[in-house]
Amino acid sequence: MLENNATKKINSRALMIVLLLIALIQMPQGAIMPAIEHISTEVFYEHSLQSVQTAMGLISFFSVATGVIGAMVIKFGLASKKFITLLGMAFISAAGVTAFFLNDAFWHLWFLNILIGAGMGLCIPNSQSIMFDNFDEAKRQFMSGMTSAFLSVGGVVMSVAGGLLVTVVWFGGYLMTLLTIPVIFIGLAVIPRDKRISPKDTAARSKLPKSVFFYAFLIFLFSILFNVGGMNISTHIASGEIGDAALAGTANAMPMLGGILMGLLFIKVSMALGDYLLPLAFALLFVGFTMLNLFPTSLVMTLVAMFIMGLGLSMLMPRCLFNVSNITDPSNSSTATMLVLSIAPGGGGFLSPVIMTNLTYALGGDSTRFRYQFTAFVCLLVAALAFMYVKRGSKAAKA
Repeated sequence: MLENNATKKINSRALMIVLLLIALIQMPQGAIMPAIEHISTEVFYEHSLQSVQTAMGLISFFSVATGVIGAMVIKFGLASKKFITLLGMAFISAAGVTAFFLNDAFWHLWFLNILIGAGMGLCIPNSQSIMFDNFDEAKRQFMSGMTSAFLSVGGVVMSVAGGLLVTVVWFGGYLMTLLTIPVIFIGLAVIPRDKRISPKDTAARSKLPKSVFFYAFLIFLFSILFNVGGMNISTHIASGEIGDAALAGTANAMPMLGGILMGLLFIKVSMALGDYLLPLAFALLFVGFTMLNLFPTSLVMTLVAMFIMGLGLSMLMPRCLFNVSNITDPSNSSTATMLVLSIAPGGGGFLSPVIMTNLTYALGGDSTRFRYQFTAFVCLLVAALAFMYVKRGSKAAKA
């Protein structure tokens, strides 16, 4: 009996480690964001900034598409969560290999982003679903915070290294996806085999609680607004004449540094503030975007602003994820994580340049300062609405 308990502890610890390793490589887009300005002005200069941003947005679009496909495949017992997770990582690593051979045409940019998006849609939600299924509430809250911290650490590495590699070759950021390969082999050995859900049990599956859709919608809105920062930071830095692509990579890493700090503090902050973390996250976006508008030629203020927005990201995502983990079970966790970690952030990330870049371009031209301040006011409005919603829910719970 003691031996079995020890084995379970070791397996649990090993699973935690491999899931955190997967989190480390979940931000490959951070490695390629610094290249946006360089790609639009030096590589594929015949295409507009909006076209390049839309091509980058394919990562988010295809993460939604494959997230849905993966959830359906699991739902009908055609594959296990472990297989789908590892397949997703294989797609991501394939982008790094492909970049060596396909890198001189605009459609190659599209194809590389499609590979990454397809992999993220399969890997991210199902790795979290595996976490839901194998840990109790205390460990899920711990893993929600640590996942955010490790994801942010990986984002820092991706952003800084990607920004440096862009100065050598424009597709350098895509080569960072090769880091996924060793994690695939570790996951193959450590992730437990989950039973395929029998198609006969489909009718008996529990339905998704309505709250799951609320958290998904909140993440969707946050993703639309948050992505305005990274999508435009290289152009903002260039227009302010304060740096190059390497500095843009550093700026894109700052939200991840904020994510590391908040991820480590998440349990304490979450227990103290509860769902008030949700409006606070949007309020921090307001602060960050406003700072970018007010101090366009200040390197320090630019980096601080991006750091503050990262704090918001690592408040909202783990809190939503933890809340969803408490209202789902193994029969619907894959569908739930697909909604909150694939459709919601992926859809928001894809629509962010489509909506925010085009809207602010029509209202204020190509000024990134105007784009950031317009986004800031939208964030403030959403923060106010979210605060009222949480406050009303808190009063209802006490009554």
